Amino acid sequence: MKLEMIACPKCGNDFPLKRKELGYHVCVNCSSAKPVVAFRTSNGEGDHTYNDIVIMDQDRAKAIAEAEAQYTGERVNIEVIDFDKDTAAVSQSISDTINTQLGEDYI
Repeated sequence: MKLEMIACPKCGNDFPLKRKELGYHVCVNCSSAKPVVAFRTSNGEGDHTYNDIVIMDQDRAKAIAEAEAQYTGERVNIEVIDFDKDTAAVSQSISDTINTQLGEDYI
């Protein structure tokens, strides 16, 4: 089955008509939507426990974590992993920074 494609009004590249039917008006590359965050939860007690997954946008997850930290008096510790970044380039950048900080004597 071949997808029916339409032009993105922002960049002109093709994107599936089905995406527009789902409420998106531009292609993925032009989208301003942020990735979502998933939380695993364990609920219930004893023999009546179950696991669940809560999915929400990053801004809401950050606000909840900040409110929880303020309530408990702990520090906010949020790690957002960007899977779109080139991990090799990031690793090389970190390595270069460490080598610069340590100096040539260490190498």
